[in-house]
Amino acid sequence: MTLRRPAVQAALVLAAWALLLAGTWVLGQVKLATTEGRHQLGAMPLFGSWEWHFDATLLAPLAAGACIIAVLPAIAARWRWRWTAAATALSAVAFSLALAVAHAHPRTWTDLDHHYARHTHLVDDAGGAAPFLAHYTELQLQGAYPIHFQSHPPGLVLYLWAAERIGLDGIVFQNALIKLAVAAAVLAALAIGRDVAGERLARRAAPFLAVAPAAYWQNNADLIFAGVALAAVACLVLATNRTGPRAVLLTAAGGLLAGAALMLSFSAALLAIPVVVIAVRRRRWKVLAGGGALAAAVVLAPLAWGYWWLDGLQTTRVRYYAGVAAIRGYWYFLLANLAVLALALGPATAVALTRLRDRRMWIVVGSCLAAVAVADLSGMSSSEVERIWQPFMPLALLAGCALTRPRAWLGLQLAVAVVLAAALRVQW
Repeated sequence: MTLRRPAVQAALVLAAWALLLAGTWVLGQVKLATTEGRHQLGAMPLFGSWEWHFDATLLAPLAAGACIIAVLPAIAARWRWRWTAAATALSAVAFSLALAVAHAHPRTWTDLDHHYARHTHLVDDAGGAAPFLAHYTELQLQGAYPIHFQSHPPGLVLYLWAAERIGLDGIVFQNALIKLAVAAAVLAALAIGRDVAGERLARRAAPFLAVAPAAYWQNNADLIFAGVALAAVACLVLATNRTGPRAVLLTAAGGLLAGAALMLSFSAALLAIPVVVIAVRRRRWKVLAGGGALAAAVVLAPLAWGYWWLDGLQTTRVRYYAGVAAIRGYWYFLLANLAVLALALGPATAVALTRLRDRRMWIVVGSCLAAVAVADLSGMSSSEVERIWQPFMPLALLAGCALTRPRAWLGLQLAVAVVLAAALRVQW
């Protein structure tokens, strides 16, 4: 009976996971039928449309996932830490690329260009970076900018504009930037897990960071936000466990990266929760003060050219509720967002969360889930969280350390990812 109990518990959790998805879908159909207006969610509650396709492209994620599942658990258990981290990051990029090949949308590889890079001329049209910043919030409020400009600070478009000045542009550069950010997010999550919960658990979690359904939506700017924000969190967390010059250097790097992340995405502010929780637990007030001061300095710097971050946040909220959010509403997506997150994290993570007993790893995973809860309750995420919440997902996937027999669970994660690739048509 003792041997059967974990299997029964796992079956119940998997059934609850499936029931959550099915129930959310049913409620979504009711909402579509009873609410006027265009929700722009053809795969309610997911963005995109349900269009089954079975072709040779699906072999790419199947082959990549199978190879990763075959070798990465052994690598994570036996190789030196630096090589384990590198292998995990490379595996995550490979799986993400393989799923991108399986996408059925013609804009899969051009999403960053479509929403950001092709609009960098707006900086030149304004007369340069300084006047662009000076009038950004004003034009944002008027709805004069593309939709993603209306929803974010000007950091990414200014970065892409500056990159163009030195010859870094085009589809290859843009997609390389996204996949580099995927690797950075995975490495950051591994570093955080190892520093807080120990190397043994971080090694056990590593394969689950590489193979997850969330990888299906890793072809957009939110992965850049994730890479920068999680790198900031990792630097600050590592600083709380060190002294002397290393602590100072890590605090400085973390603070500057945190400021950069805030200029990329307003939601990056929520990833302060894991940093604060860990720093307070370790009583490293100087890291909080130093990192916070540097992040504030980066955010305050654009004031010299007329851009104020808090005004941008308020303007984003106004534009958000003047658009599709007013049609989508609040209460349904309070549940649906969590169901979509459960799908992106995969069924194995749902089981892992019920089995996770290590208090140190729960500090990381739990504080990340607290950030998700705040994001959900804020009302600023009415669907599309499969993309918007990518910065939170790597920390939640660390819960995979609680699972024994990882290959079977990773196989389940792979199956869900491939089904998504076969059924869902979306440009991300």
